[in-house]
Amino acid sequence: MNKLTWGDSGLRDGADNLVLDSQQIIVTRTDHVPLLRFYESTRTVALGAYEDKDFAVRSAYCQAKSIPIIRRLTGGGTSYLYPKQISWSLTLPVQHLNIEQWLDIICMAVCDGLSNSGHENIYFNNPNDIYANGQKLGSVYVGVLDNVLIANGTLFRSLDINTMLHALRVPKEKLTPAGIHTATHRFTTLPNLSDAGLLQLKASLAQAIAQSCNLPSIMQIPWINNTSQTYVCDHHNLPENAHESTYSGFITTSGGVLHGRIQFDTDLRISSLHLNGNVYIRPHNLFRKIESVLRGASETEITRRMDNLFYENQWELYGFTPHHIMVLLRRLFEQHGIAVKLSIAPSSASSFMIHDPDGTMDAFDIVAKADTLLVPYCAKPAWCKWRHKDGCSQCGKCDVGEVYKVARQQGLNVTTVRNFEHLEIALKALKKRGTKSYLGMCCNNFYIKREYAFRSANMPALLLDIAGANCYDLMQEQSAYSGEFSAESSIDLGVAEKVIRLAGRKPMQ
Repeated sequence: MNKLTWGDSGLRDGADNLVLDSQQIIVTRTDHVPLLRFYESTRTVALGAYEDKDFAVRSAYCQAKSIPIIRRLTGGGTSYLYPKQISWSLTLPVQHLNIEQWLDIICMAVCDGLSNSGHENIYFNNPNDIYANGQKLGSVYVGVLDNVLIANGTLFRSLDINTMLHALRVPKEKLTPAGIHTATHRFTTLPNLSDAGLLQLKASLAQAIAQSCNLPSIMQIPWINNTSQTYVCDHHNLPENAHESTYSGFITTSGGVLHGRIQFDTDLRISSLHLNGNVYIRPHNLFRKIESVLRGASETEITRRMDNLFYENQWELYGFTPHHIMVLLRRLFEQHGIAVKLSIAPSSASSFMIHDPDGTMDAFDIVAKADTLLVPYCAKPAWCKWRHKDGCSQCGKCDVGEVYKVARQQGLNVTTVRNFEHLEIALKALKKRGTKSYLGMCCNNFYIKREYAFRSANMPALLLDIAGANCYDLMQEQSAYSGEFSAESSIDLGVAEKVIRLAGRKPMQ
């Protein structure tokens, strides 16, 4: 293996490019030929190999805008592809390197290729983003299939920030006109290049990638554009019809967000399990193996089965460990216990988010020690004079007033969180006061994106997901963060009351 063969397959739709990636893997595996293919894609949302589609993408928006959704063969988060990007796919026979090393090597190679072609202040931001002068220029994703490393990457030649932020459900940027304008400044593009300049840049990237992979020579060839007429669908791409008995949950890790869906039989054994995440894992089918091994397991059998699986197989998890998967599974079992104890539906139990920094407390331990309830201002009616104030008159005209009433009866301190900065202040005050744990309400999108604030407070919390017109579904995050969101979210009052009545000090006299 001493040559990297590269070429350009031109502009094609997302499904065709995915087929070409699959064909590329076959050629590399059978002929031991390293291949690098440059291309462009029509507008396409590309899920990471293990992503949860419902979590990652606004499917209704994509359908309305005729943007197809495919699943990449590489891990990591979801990306938005469109014309005027330099996209590329690299396939190599696997060497003895781990995912983190491959990400570092490929990202550094892209940076070197850009620098060698005259671009300045290029670097990569761990784990996989390419930056120029402090602004994002592109990304790299990797995966391993059939003993072949595959890497996908993009570099921006133009920006379509508006579509990207509306198509992807959990971007880091805010979705208002001002927020989109601000997000635009977080991205940058390559300078306008002539056809000759574009070819020179691709040659420089190919040369740098070849050198980084110990391939001293490269060979350019015309790329044969033969894609199969039939796109083979992976059924894990399809949206799942969540059964009414399905419990779902997630946990955040430094390697990404892990998602799980589970169903139990009458003996409380796993009858169905689905694991997903915007993560990097190896082997490619590791989640499917875990699902198969745990089918039929009771909660007490999970540890043994998981230990045997990871002992008997080679595996790699980037940024998280088997322990994190175990925590997620325990949370899913715990949701069943919540449903039974509170006499609520699985969907309602799935709305609880357990934030436990030490991983030692269950939901009811947290509730028992809680002395405070945090309520989001967006759950108050838009007409209420208390909407942007910390307090409530308990006038009886909204559910928040009832929540205040029940919480105060239980001796809980209640705080209306007016904006994100107020949340940080409130959490610091609780910590200083010696609060053991607290109850709260927020949408799961907010928790995932701002989990670091909860983690920094270092206190266990039981958070209830709010529903209705939350700012993420209405694409108004920026207004919500600043306390100016005008629509109304809703609280499941019945569930909230049941939880609150298990908390607090002795009722006030």
